[in-house]
Amino acid sequence: MTHSIPLRARRGLTLVEVIVALAILGGVMLGLGMFSVRLSQATSSSRIRVTAAQLASDRLEQVKGSPRYTAIESLYVATEASITNNIGFARQTWVTRVGGTATDTIDYKIITVQVTNPQLSGNVRKTTVIAPY
Repeated sequence: MTHSIPLRARRGLTLVEVIVALAILGGVMLGLGMFSVRLSQATSSSRIRVTAAQLASDRLEQVKGSPRYTAIESLYVATEASITNNIGFARQTWVTRVGGTATDTIDYKIITVQVTNPQLSGNVRKTTVIAPY
């Protein structure tokens, strides 16, 4: 007479299953880490670009609020190497006059402001047109 030993229900995981699960978990964690780094870089870059755009807009508003049309060039054409409370940003303003002589029928000024930062790829440039007032 042979006695058969009843097979017990299998409990736990095999070593291969544990290794596969750890490999999948490691891949997911690595992917999340890389996503987090890229998100942080994109957020930082966007913050710098938004600040540069705001500095350009602020300068254009200053020029638009100038009390005298004839004094715009003398008051605002400049390169600002350091801007208060915005370390690392530089702002440059150009004014191009179109027409304006006694024989011209047109007279307006094109104001361009460019803001740069070493951490910014490229620069931010904004332009507007102002007519005599």
